[in-house]
Amino acid sequence: MAGIKQDSKLLEDVICPICMEILQNPVTIDCGHNFCLQCINQVGKTAENLQCPLCKLPVNKNTLRPSELLTTPEEEIQAKGHAENQPEEEEPRCLKHKKKLNYFCEKDKEFLCLVCRDSKDHKTHDVTLIDEAAQNYKVQIETQLQILGQKDKEIIKEKKECEEATQVFRARVHLEKLKILQELKNVRQRLEEETIFLLSRLSLLEQEGVKQTEEYVTETERQLTTLRNYMEYLKNRLQAPSMELLEDLSTYLHRDTEFQFQNPTPVPNLDKKVSEAKASNESKIERLTLLTDNLTTEGKEDKSTFLNSLDIKDTKNWLLLQMNNSELLSSEPMTLDMASADPNLIFSQDLKKASLYVIDGKSNTQAKPRQLYPFHCVRGSPGLSSGCVVWEAEIQGPPGMLGIVGVVAKLPQGSQIQNSEPCCLWALRISSSGCQPITNCSTQKNLSICLTKVGVYVDYDRGAIIFYDAITNKHVYTFQTSFDRQVFPLFGLFPTCRSITLSP
Repeated sequence: MAGIKQDSKLLEDVICPICMEILQNPVTIDCGHNFCLQCINQVGKTAENLQCPLCKLPVNKNTLRPSELLTTPEEEIQAKGHAENQPEEEEPRCLKHKKKLNYFCEKDKEFLCLVCRDSKDHKTHDVTLIDEAAQNYKVQIETQLQILGQKDKEIIKEKKECEEATQVFRARVHLEKLKILQELKNVRQRLEEETIFLLSRLSLLEQEGVKQTEEYVTETERQLTTLRNYMEYLKNRLQAPSMELLEDLSTYLHRDTEFQFQNPTPVPNLDKKVSEAKASNESKIERLTLLTDNLTTEGKEDKSTFLNSLDIKDTKNWLLLQMNNSELLSSEPMTLDMASADPNLIFSQDLKKASLYVIDGKSNTQAKPRQLYPFHCVRGSPGLSSGCVVWEAEIQGPPGMLGIVGVVAKLPQGSQIQNSEPCCLWALRISSSGCQPITNCSTQKNLSICLTKVGVYVDYDRGAIIFYDAITNKHVYTFQTSFDRQVFPLFGLFPTCRSITLSP
């Protein structure tokens, strides 16, 4: 190792700083630096005042002297390994002066030989040795890399935030679809109920009219029969002998004046009821017609404005969606599945709200084992085996409340979530101080985000479970996984949490 270092030092001493080759006829100048005699003379020819190429000190051309330290023959120096350190390819040289390129012009960004360096074209420029210039530019490049690396991180952050915002955007769009479908379904149901009511009322009036008409006909026929019987009796009297005709004359002769036709009112009060029903129907139909006209007018204006805002490509996509939007037909709002619920939970009639039923701070200790101890859980319905689903859940409770909102894979009857493999739970554990992403296999870092209403968007085909703040519409957390079976929404209440309510 010492020999190698000595050889390296020796090579440094015998290399001319100008031609970068072994010194030929070495001379020492005033400042003590050594050069080839021909190289230093060449520098002196191109410069009015000779300066040392290394330290720039002035040099007297008449004081050049042979180097006393460099007496080793060239052959001996080359034998010490200089040849093996030389590159196989010939080093680049100046095309004009055939000298080795040792310098770099900062202004012109050109490689220079010694002659070029001292020429009038570059004499006033900043010129440095190539290695020094390279080192300076390495520093600049490293600085640029640091700046670009920071920009890379910023772009990745922006990209991540954009992707998260897009996920929340898709969830909100899907949720809005559900709301529209649900509201229009309610309108259709209300119209159907109103239709049934109006038609049933008229049908009832019709039945009542038919019944009263039948009663009218029956009573009229009864009186008509009585009258005809009396007439038949009188006809028989006319045929009787005189004695018999005059017999009991007073009992039947003036009975025609006693008979009075009791004319029952056909369908009494029904005309009034029909008139009232007609007036009510016309009023409702008039309002519905007005509503329909307004919807038609507003719909045309809205559709026209919307279509005018589309370019050709978006218009084509719109037409395709109009023809094939099967997702709208299969969407339905989330409800709570009582059959899967912890016995300590009670539910609203519409199955949108679950409350924890606790007496004197104690729950039902005889209840079946909890699927996710210590939470009282209930699944949502329907489950998901493909496509997308979205819901929002509002958690109510005092300070210190704790609840679970997420998704769970279908498990065998009686299975515990904590003991299941592989991962089957993806959820947020929500408290008044923040929230924490959890699975049955791991727990993530606590997020300092306080949630009272959380949105969950599940894209089954992409294996994504996105949580967002349903009040601020800000992204909270995304699980990326791969589903291999049906999954269900899951809600869990801790005794400190009173209730949880779904929407829409």
